[in-house]
This record gives sequence, C-alpha cells and structure tokens, in this order.
Amino acid sequence: MKKVLSIAMVAILALSVFVGCGKSAYKDGTYKAQYSAADEHGWTEYVEVTVKDGKVTACTADALNAAGEKKSASAEYRASMEPVNGNYPEKFYKDIATQYVEKQSAEKMAAVAGATNSSNSIKVLLVELEKSMKEGKTDTVTVTAA
Repeated sequence: MKKVLSIAMVAILALSVFVGCGKSAYKDGTYKAQYSAADEHGWTEYVEVTVKDGKVTACTADALNAAGEKKSASAEYRASMEPVNGNYPEKFYKDIATQYVEKQSAEKMAAVAGATNSSNSIKVLLVELEKSMKEGKTDTVTVTAA
C-alpha cells in the first residue's frame, strides 16, 4: 500500500512540474511585423499573427508593392515562378503561415521548398515579432533587412 501511495505522489509531483512548464510565453493580441524597406524586386514582406489563450491561432504572411498590391495576388509573379519550381506566392505564403501556427515558434520552422528566401525572410520577421508577443506589445515591429 505504501508503494502504491509513493508512486501516486511521484506521479502527482511530476504532473505539477509539467503543468508549470506548459504555460505559453505569448500574450493574447494581434501582432504585425514588416520590413522597413522593399526588397530588390519592390516587395515589402510582412506577417500578422493572432494569439489567443497564449497560443498562435492565426498567421498571415505576404508582401506589398508600392501600389499596395499583394504579392500573393500577382499573376505575373505566379507565372514566372510556378513553371520553374512548382511554387508561387499565394501557395508558399499560406504554407509558411500554416507551419507557424502548427509549430508555434519560428525557430522550429523549416524553409518551404521553392521559396527558401521568402521562408527565411518571414522567419526573421517572426523571430523579432515573438519578442513583442512575449511582452504583449502590439505596436507594429519594423525590421531592417540585413
């Protein structure tokens, strides 16, 4: 009987440790990060993340040109990319965003095939944004490209 009681106590203590570790580091809110300037093709990438109950529940990634048009909606960009590597902005931005919601961390994300540069670029934005998400600061984060 003492052995069963001891095992039960150890199990309860172990569970209490894991419950304490399971608390999310993110504060609820909607967060946005973007680059301070357009890239060499005229696109400025950005990401928007929604956190609810301490977890990332939604993510949107894309890029805008000077006219305010989304890269994901560019038929010209799609026509130039899709035949070469089977990927295009509408698809890869969605894949990047979905992966972030699943992984809950930029550091755990892998580059999307056929969109390595954009994957890495969005990941940089997310790493910077996570700092604000941990502090609950919802001001737009502006990142200077390296």
